[in-house]
Amino acid sequence: MAKGQKKIKRYNRIYGGRSALSKVMGVVLTVVVLAGLACLGWALYEPVSQFLSGTMQIPEDEPPQESLSEAQTSVPEQPPEEEPPVVVLELSQVRGAYLPLSTLQDPLLLSQTLDALKEQGINAILIDGKNAQGQVLYQSANQTVAEVSAQVPDAVDLKQVTTLAKAKDMIVIARIYAFRDPICPLINKKAAVKYQDTEMLWLDNSKEYGGKSWLNPYSELAQMYIADLSLECIRSGCTAVMLDGVQFPSGYSLELAGYGVQTKTRQRVLSDFVQDMEELLQENDGVLLYSSSSTAMLGMESASYEAGGLDYPIQNFCPDLRPASFTKELRPESLTMEDPQAQPYETVKAVLALLQEKGEEKSFLPILQADGAAASAPEYSKAQIQALKECGVTGYILHNAQGEYTLS
Repeated sequence: MAKGQKKIKRYNRIYGGRSALSKVMGVVLTVVVLAGLACLGWALYEPVSQFLSGTMQIPEDEPPQESLSEAQTSVPEQPPEEEPPVVVLELSQVRGAYLPLSTLQDPLLLSQTLDALKEQGINAILIDGKNAQGQVLYQSANQTVAEVSAQVPDAVDLKQVTTLAKAKDMIVIARIYAFRDPICPLINKKAAVKYQDTEMLWLDNSKEYGGKSWLNPYSELAQMYIADLSLECIRSGCTAVMLDGVQFPSGYSLELAGYGVQTKTRQRVLSDFVQDMEELLQENDGVLLYSSSSTAMLGMESASYEAGGLDYPIQNFCPDLRPASFTKELRPESLTMEDPQAQPYETVKAVLALLQEKGEEKSFLPILQADGAAASAPEYSKAQIQALKECGVTGYILHNAQGEYTLS
């Protein structure tokens, strides 16, 4: 972008219809302007009439008017509008670890855990802001959170968590699941995926088998909800937001899902949304990290992700490289081993190479596996980290559901 060029805030697409206030003010402003023009016309009628008839009298003692050049020099020059600095998070420097809600709820345990992680070289923690079940895990002031009862009973004070982490020179990344949300649509039905565009909520399975509703990616209300929560996390001290669940529904009867009026392709609406979110967070001193399964990024889950996230015009990606995530039914062709989980080094290196080939200019902060009896051993994590290094990637986030890590 050229120096001094004003940045186009495309994220206004998210907030464009927050309320009718702007529309009302627009009508009022129009009426005022028209009334002013009418008054001006009436005031000018007499002098204009005199001028045209040649009867206008010019005062003899009228002081000389200031020349145009003098008038221009008397106007103070306005300094050019400065853009806020873009926050840069060096993904190559991040050594992260996921911490569950149970650890965050106990300040003493959290402090001890952070000290132990720091001794092992960890300088960042990943926490859940809104999980895949639609629950908000921190104390939120968001009105929609209250209306849909999304906040968990023992929600944590996010500002307290980030303050403690920063005191130990560690950053906090909040993960927000976007359209994968079965709570908000139950109350905020205007933001939900509908059954064949009726007023009935679409479910990804039958009720008897635990079918869940989804937020509609085309819905401005759904996008605003996600944006509001993300900003709340940044303003509470988080350095970055990891956006997950940016997708169309998965499950059964996808052909019956209705999304209302569609003016864009699915790929375009998801791409525009994450691009708007990246710019919105940058304007608020935050960083966007886009996360999904590696197969989705590679375009192998087209029913929900279309061409995949690597085609989005954003920079930072957090692919899920956990070997256990690659099943026999869904894995890249290069993973020919019988059990990818048993070969962490080979699995991580092979998949990351594919991601780098497709997303040549992207920055990667992979999620690595530290769950399970075998994966919890130091050697398992070290094998994955070594695979990353050989591909030129040094940043990572370890994931253990219980938040227990041993790297040495």
